[in-house]
Amino acid sequence: MDIINISKKKFNSLTSLELDKEIVNTEALIYNFDYRGQKGIFKNFHRLNGSLFANKLFTIEMLNHYKELLPKSFVVPEKIISVNGKMMGCFEKYIEGNNLLSILNDPKIELSVKIFFLRQIGQILEELKYIRMNTDLKDVFINDLHAGNFIVNDKLELRVIDLDSCKICDNKPFPSKYLLPNKMLQFSNKYKFFDKKEDSDKEEYEYRRELGYIVSDENSDLYCYIITIMNFLYKDDVNKLTIDEFYRYLIYLVSIGIDQNLINSFERILLNCENINPVDYLATLTYEQV
Repeated sequence: MDIINISKKKFNSLTSLELDKEIVNTEALIYNFDYRGQKGIFKNFHRLNGSLFANKLFTIEMLNHYKELLPKSFVVPEKIISVNGKMMGCFEKYIEGNNLLSILNDPKIELSVKIFFLRQIGQILEELKYIRMNTDLKDVFINDLHAGNFIVNDKLELRVIDLDSCKICDNKPFPSKYLLPNKMLQFSNKYKFFDKKEDSDKEEYEYRRELGYIVSDENSDLYCYIITIMNFLYKDDVNKLTIDEFYRYLIYLVSIGIDQNLINSFERILLNCENINPVDYLATLTYEQV
């Protein structure tokens, strides 16, 4: 991969990228960074050594290697940035637009617009499924799928960001906002838990401790997508509900006339059967129901 090397003086002059107040970023500091006339960002990772950083670099390398096969909606980190010769993070294009989380939380934006963008997530997942089935890239998943990791550009197209935490090839799993220890993920045996047994080697133990809880696959991506949809309806974090609370909420959704196919797709995240993509059922939601 190409490396952009800058001086410490240049690094110290960079300005932080202003994020929407609802957006939480825990893995890196993000700076405005223009490169050869192209507006971009510099994602300066907090962890800059050891196995965890090596996993980041491998992930970025694989994203670039398979760039032509990936969905056009993917904003792939393009280059590594080093400061005085020390690798510090990555460069990617700046996407002018609005974060999807802010759009979903804005009461002034029409429901049809919000549903339009939520459906685009489902379409991206279908595109990834096609790629896995019909190309040499058999192992690629978004992993950290939530509304905050999507940007709507000025052409009203959804773009996927923060892909340095995706699952691709044989990289190790990264943390994901919704793939955390909870009763819902543990209720079904279809989610693959990553083995984090303590290792005698301290660095290896720290590496495993900071890795993701779940190994991403189609079921986990659909789980995150469905939680994103349900959070939009619930106006809170469904992922924190107990099993009983989750089922009581489903019963409530039935009582207000939510489409049964959509409810079935919600329920399946708890069952020992494959999750299904609810993209085709989102258009049934009415203003009164939401």
